[in-house]
Amino acid sequence: MTLDTAASHPKMSAADCCPLPYTSPTHLQAVAYLHGIVAADPDKARVLELGCLSGANLLPFATAYPQAQAIGIDLDEEKIAQGQIWAQQYGLTNLQLQAMDLASLLDSNLGKFDYILVHGVFGLISGEARSALLAYCYRHLSAKGVVCFSYSTYPGGKTEEILQDALNLHASLAETPEQQQASARAMLSYLALGMSAGNPQRAAIATLVEEAEQLGDVSLALNYLQGLNQPCYLLDFNAQITQEGLAYVGEIEPHTEIASHYGEQVDNLLRTICPTGNKILKQQYLDFNVGRKRRFSLLVAAERAEKLESEIDVSRLDKLSWAGSFRRVMLNKGLASNSYVTNTGIQISTDHELTQQILDILGNAWPASVSFKELIFNTHFPEKENDEQEHENNVRESLYTLLKQGMSSVHFCVGECAYRKSEFSALRVLPNCGDTYPAFNYWYESFALPSEALGLKTPMNLLDEEEEGSLALLDELHHKGLMIGSALAWQRYLQKRLELAKDVNEVIHNISPLIMYSSNASGGGLFKASDVIKVEKSRKEFINDPIDVKVKRQLYDLLQKQKYGEARTLAEELTVKQPNNLQNWITLERINFVTGDKDAAIFSLAKVISMHSNAWLVYSELASLLHNTYHYWEAINLAYRVIRCDESIAVAWNVVALVYLKFENMSSAEVCIEKAIKLLPNDAAILNAMAMVLDKKSDVESAIEYYRRAVSNAPDDLSLYSNLLFALLHNTNVTAAELFVEHRHYGELVESRINTDVSMNMFHQQDKDPDRVLRIGFVSGDLWAHPVSSFLAPVWDSVNREQFSLYVYSTSNHYDDTSRMFEKGASAWRNVAAKSDIELFEVIQRDKIDILFDLSGHTAYNRLSVFAMKPAPIQISWLGYPGTTGLKAMDYYLVMNHAPLPEVLDCQFTEKLLYVPFSRQFNPVAGSPMVNDLPALKNDYFTFASFNRPTKINNDVLSVWSKILSALPASKMIIGALPSHQTRDKIREKLESQGVQPEQLIFRERTNIINYLAMHQEIDLLLDTFPYTGGTTTNHALWMGVPTLTLAGDKLATLQGAANLSQVGLNEFIASSQTDYISKAISWSNNLDELNQIRHGLRNKIGRDIDAEGVTPATYFEQTLRAVWKAWCAGEQTKSYSIGY
Repeated sequence: MTLDTAASHPKMSAADCCPLPYTSPTHLQAVAYLHGIVAADPDKARVLELGCLSGANLLPFATAYPQAQAIGIDLDEEKIAQGQIWAQQYGLTNLQLQAMDLASLLDSNLGKFDYILVHGVFGLISGEARSALLAYCYRHLSAKGVVCFSYSTYPGGKTEEILQDALNLHASLAETPEQQQASARAMLSYLALGMSAGNPQRAAIATLVEEAEQLGDVSLALNYLQGLNQPCYLLDFNAQITQEGLAYVGEIEPHTEIASHYGEQVDNLLRTICPTGNKILKQQYLDFNVGRKRRFSLLVAAERAEKLESEIDVSRLDKLSWAGSFRRVMLNKGLASNSYVTNTGIQISTDHELTQQILDILGNAWPASVSFKELIFNTHFPEKENDEQEHENNVRESLYTLLKQGMSSVHFCVGECAYRKSEFSALRVLPNCGDTYPAFNYWYESFALPSEALGLKTPMNLLDEEEEGSLALLDELHHKGLMIGSALAWQRYLQKRLELAKDVNEVIHNISPLIMYSSNASGGGLFKASDVIKVEKSRKEFINDPIDVKVKRQLYDLLQKQKYGEARTLAEELTVKQPNNLQNWITLERINFVTGDKDAAIFSLAKVISMHSNAWLVYSELASLLHNTYHYWEAINLAYRVIRCDESIAVAWNVVALVYLKFENMSSAEVCIEKAIKLLPNDAAILNAMAMVLDKKSDVESAIEYYRRAVSNAPDDLSLYSNLLFALLHNTNVTAAELFVEHRHYGELVESRINTDVSMNMFHQQDKDPDRVLRIGFVSGDLWAHPVSSFLAPVWDSVNREQFSLYVYSTSNHYDDTSRMFEKGASAWRNVAAKSDIELFEVIQRDKIDILFDLSGHTAYNRLSVFAMKPAPIQISWLGYPGTTGLKAMDYYLVMNHAPLPEVLDCQFTEKLLYVPFSRQFNPVAGSPMVNDLPALKNDYFTFASFNRPTKINNDVLSVWSKILSALPASKMIIGALPSHQTRDKIREKLESQGVQPEQLIFRERTNIINYLAMHQEIDLLLDTFPYTGGTTTNHALWMGVPTLTLAGDKLATLQGAANLSQVGLNEFIASSQTDYISKAISWSNNLDELNQIRHGLRNKIGRDIDAEGVTPATYFEQTLRAVWKAWCAGEQTKSYSIGY
């Protein structure tokens, strides 16, 4: 694991205004525990800080633990006076600040202390004075007391001595303190500006100079001009503390004593050169290695030393609780990066998945801490059985890695932190005293407080007021740990945030923290059993009454009539009349979901959760909605949260499987979908998901079985039938005649459901002027960064807008820069994803569309049931699907760049066929790599490749490929775009079982588009799949100069590869049989010069005019539109056309 963090910079003294997190008693107790030492609980501890300056370092402690006591001592009277003012402003009676020199301190009797911190000016003393101070600390330690002592060390301190000598040299002639300061700073400037590049200590001195320039006059004098700050070796310091009855425990910043923090080589060498268990000796060796110049050591009374561990005891991490404000950096919608932003603005990153999960959980629970057991619960994968001990070990190892990284944003403590101990029934803002002192949290982090937060005490008031900017302010206070309350208080606050949410991201942002604060210990959450009664009382404000039967019937009728808008309005009215009824919001969510308004459905569920925050079925529904709205990362995390608490919820397992499927983790997807099927074996959505998984694994026949089961269990869901038809296109055992019967059965099913009210309106009153401007509509969910857009774009850009007005009906919620390009060129862009078939029918009719295109066929987001109603006089299917729609109402199917084949294709389509050539059939990718020479000319082997979807790679294809590779044993084959190692291994096994050698096969994972195109520079010839041949992949390859060897068949899906090749005059790469395919592959491997000539000429051929000057990519397309329109105007029967051939 690599974890990038901001470097840790221990201060030499307590800052005037900023607490030091590594000096908090909460932290010190945990560090002592890691070394086997039991220290006092902070709640009632007595703390003495020597060198406290203004006491800023004690304010968080005294505020968080009112029953504890703190005393701060410093030489600087002005600083002490300032601190006393702050203490008074905070109303702290448990904090005393006194100005006192060393002699007075040694004579004082302040009592026993659980924690004694020595730093600042008191950390600069040495020799006998230090011994006296150490003796004082020993005498004033309580039974569980610890001392934290800061001091300069060798060998790093030797550089400080050089700087001390330099400053004292230049200040030696000064007569006043002011002159001494001026002379010292002049020397600092001299060294900063003028050190020789050949000075071997230049870097070390420059670092010290930079630090010294930032010191105030008093600190500069104490550190460099008054003979203080004398370094020593750790061995000498240990001897000194031993004489005073103390023993060395470790460093209060644990990572600084862990050798592997400085690198594995440092750790390995230290173990080699110093194998002894003597901790002091090992640490001294480490000091020499890292050039340490300062330590902040934890000490105890010598009589307690027998309990010390020689090294940090990793097993003791189990007893610590962990906290940190981490927010995941999101990429685009639905994707999370490996980076986090802390509340101090530092960005960290890790590729370690378990560590990412831990940071996510800490962020969800913030500002409270999370126990080791809670981390284990919230990070395990329920589908991975019998790995509990391994997972526990992995969590421990991840925490140890975080510990040794020394991240200032990771906090840990023994037991519960101050935030978890809070019993405030409503959230409060931590105390602050205006703009004279930065706000701090109880983890000793300090921040500049927003002016709007000054004097704010109760965050809920801001929510009630709903003022502009109030939510952002509350988010900032939360992120910075500046609010505190019981788990119940946090639950109520987060529920209120959901109730007020106006953006899906607001729901996402608050849902995971709400689950943490609503779940009890058995669910890995922070909710306390003692708060259950309070929650039950608050629930009396809400009711759960069933919906009136008459209203239910009305809603059902509206849905049946596909009056989605009216149905949503009626459901919304229920929530307005009775907003405190859970069933009203659940009903609205169902209506919104069924009618396609999924964002609105999310808000409805948010309302439900704002009333009842621990209903796992509701959360599983929300996870499903998040998946449907492309929030994939949030969906899978929420679904896992549900499963960890209740493994019997099939919907959650299905969501996890679908997200894994989306990101092509096929093995995990299969395991999770099998879990879902065991729970709900007849659920159509789950059966469909299993089919999709099998489809991705190239097991098309098994996928088809599950698609049929899904259709059988949900015959009204036409999308399931479309999925089945698409899968059948990939099956080599299905004939063209059988495919047509299946598609026509779909058509009959759709046509039988046409609403009688609609059928009465299925007539068209368009002006039958054959030469007028035509309104052309495109129905598609793929007009974004999708292959369909690449094929449509050349035509879209070239269509004559004086003759044709273009309308878009977007059936998905995808929208990006490509979508913006299409919208810019359209007369109207309408998002119709949430409209019913009838509503979309009416929209198209109102727009008076003359010719309506279906660009989906039987792929995702299709609205073929709308086309069955015939909203436009002429309807054409094109691009999205290489086959018939099966609808009688679809007039034509447009065949791109393929010479007419009526004797082959006519009987396979309900539509008449339009054979149309396109001079540019797709838009190449901007910034594509250059075409290179044929790789085989310099290699000693020939390279084949395939980048087709694994679904297309069936056993017949693998058999043919294996014969080619076996006949050419020196050849290689690159197979890319594989979704998983499982699919790769399956393909490898099948090829090798048929004689292919392992060294011939090269597998590539998915990559970005430029890297994918660049792979073609390694390839001599692509091998196509069959019966479903390549489309987009073939065109990309042609652009990169690589032909594709394809096998033409008797179905359109088997002919699209041939059409692409014919477009650029490469008919010699079209095979007529499997035998011919093999023969051609072998032949081309021996015809390198011609292949190279073709390679360098292809890019020029693409886009070249087919016939003559003036032919645009839309020329024959426009002629086709005008021809079918004139035929309709003349009342002619539809017929097939060949335009441009």
